[in-house]
Amino acid sequence: MSNNNFVKGECRHCAGHLEFAADAAGETIQCPHCGQPTELVLPVSAIKTGGSGRMRFGMAVAVFVVLVGVPAVFFLLKKNGPAANPADQTTSASQTNTSATPAASPVVQSKPAPGKLTNDFSISAFKLEKTPGSSLVYVTGKIQNLSDRQRFGVKVEFALFDTSNNAVGRATDYQPVIDTHGDWRFKALVMDSKAVSAELGSISEDQQ
Repeated sequence: MSNNNFVKGECRHCAGHLEFAADAAGETIQCPHCGQPTELVLPVSAIKTGGSGRMRFGMAVAVFVVLVGVPAVFFLLKKNGPAANPADQTTSASQTNTSATPAASPVVQSKPAPGKLTNDFSISAFKLEKTPGSSLVYVTGKIQNLSDRQRFGVKVEFALFDTSNNAVGRATDYQPVIDTHGDWRFKALVMDSKAVSAELGSISEDQQ
């Protein structure tokens, strides 16, 4: 075993010279000179040397971190680009949320222009309208009898569409009689909850 692992001390009773492994410091042995039990104590020089070695080791580690760590940080910053401005990030997040969240479907959508003529009937702009305090939705509007005679058994029919403009059903309403040049405010019940718009299908009457 190398002598570098051994240190020299002395007996606390007879001051006899003792040589022992540094790892054995703190143990109690029987002195080979006087036979008295004595504790193995590291000499002051060994303690200083060990402390200096630890200090040099710590400094070496610090230098290594500076030499290796700093260039690594600059490399990562250069690779990832400059940090984004917080205000820009807020704007981007707002734009992302706006694009990701679909706009609420309008409650009112009408297809024909006011005054559209169909079989001597005039229909105003109509809309999908939800009944206050209820989940019921109707297609509402007004139909006017333009002829000089009463109209009997008048039926209005609408095609319904969802947000993707796919047909999702129909809505109808019926009026027994509309007087000459009279008005009818219709309410055609919408049965499909996905419907967001309507298009006039037809206005017809019973043949008399």
